[in-house]
Amino acid sequence: MEAETEENRLSLNDEELVARAKADDQGAITELIHRYQPKVYAIAFHLCSEGSDEVRDVTQEAFLKAIRSIKKFRGQASFSTWFYRIVINTCRDFLRRKRKKERLFSLWQEKSHGNEVSQDKSKEQPDLKGHNNPMAVFTGKQLTHDLRNALRALPDKQRMVFQLKVLHEMTIREIAQVTGSSEGTIKSHLFRATHSLRNVLKDWAES
Repeated sequence: MEAETEENRLSLNDEELVARAKADDQGAITELIHRYQPKVYAIAFHLCSEGSDEVRDVTQEAFLKAIRSIKKFRGQASFSTWFYRIVINTCRDFLRRKRKKERLFSLWQEKSHGNEVSQDKSKEQPDLKGHNNPMAVFTGKQLTHDLRNALRALPDKQRMVFQLKVLHEMTIREIAQVTGSSEGTIKSHLFRATHSLRNVLKDWAES
């Protein structure tokens, strides 16, 4: 019977699962988490942090907020739009907290150690497929490094819009809905982000 119940839940659409979740159906809540966990983790990874512990924390926080608020969901937008808005706001809150900590740490470091600069250690794994071509390995890593730095240099809203559009393949309308901005504003952020990245990475395009 339990297997049959689980199979039935898998066939339900989001709206049906949400209706059950509002009635405190734990199975429906579990299914919603399973259904959205990969996408939410990916968004948190790109928008918030590349550290696995931090990404897990943000993902868990977003799900907890959604579960606690699910009875307030009125269906004026799709569940996915409502939920991704929670995810993005959770990422924004995380980034604000993280930057505050980084500023405090930077001030402490300057007082304690002068202007000592820490080395940025690459988190990338070696590309074993390219081990016979050291220059190819270096070039690939350098391009990835430059792209990451270029993205980090963008204003928060531009970077977020660019990543949601390019990495998560959201439409302009979807991005506008989940961020609470107008489509015109989203298009403007996307244009400016793309223009900035092209300028920074133009040497790669010409090589």
